[in-house]
Amino acid sequence: MNRPVRPAVWGVLLLTVLAIGVLVKLGMWQLDRAEEKRTLMADLASRESVSLSWPLPGDPAEQLAGHRVSGIATPVPGKALLLDNQTREGQVGYRWLQPVRLDDQEAPWLLLDLGFIPVPRGSRALPALLALPERFMVEGRLYQVGHNPLNPDLLPEAGAITRIQALNMAQLSAHWSASIVPVVMLVESPSELGYPRSWEPINLSPEKHQGYALQWFGLAVALTVILLVMLNRGRLQRSAQADRLES
Repeated sequence: MNRPVRPAVWGVLLLTVLAIGVLVKLGMWQLDRAEEKRTLMADLASRESVSLSWPLPGDPAEQLAGHRVSGIATPVPGKALLLDNQTREGQVGYRWLQPVRLDDQEAPWLLLDLGFIPVPRGSRALPALLALPERFMVEGRLYQVGHNPLNPDLLPEAGAITRIQALNMAQLSAHWSASIVPVVMLVESPSELGYPRSWEPINLSPEKHQGYALQWFGLAVALTVILLVMLNRGRLQRSAQADRLES
């Protein structure tokens, strides 16, 4: 007589099947994200030569991103931001964001991305910022602020320069009691203003999402092989036990 399969074994098999399903779903999600990024990159490329006038239209941030804007900028004094936990070419540091009034209009404010400032690892001392002209002509491209679900809050540290942990536009507007447009301008001209910077509106490329998808699918295949081995080993063990009982 065949011995019944123990409940613990069924539990392990069930968990393995569920894990395979989750891994496949994660892989499909990464492929969907890759396609979304391709569409976004195409949209941004199509807007590269299109300039918007100031003040910006009241479109959502994703529809403003990629367009060009130019005007005469007046920095808002005492409002410089340093966005923490940034990386560039293997270095860690801050991204300098400076609010300005554009074309002598009091509101809304526009954040200028003035580049990456490297700092020694582990250092919490804020770097000194370069002096800005009282007024200057500026031109650049708009990008949408990325959202980090693991670290979504502004968490401002008050001081002459405000260090923030995430660029949450709604929280920043409330913190300053000021109207701020929902996109950031990466300054292209004057190029000597601020620190090194480059147009990188997408944090993860479609190719990276595809790579992550392959990793999830690979894990699903590995678990499937393990499951088949477990099932086959159990079948052989039950067959051997049946043979012993018959003999």
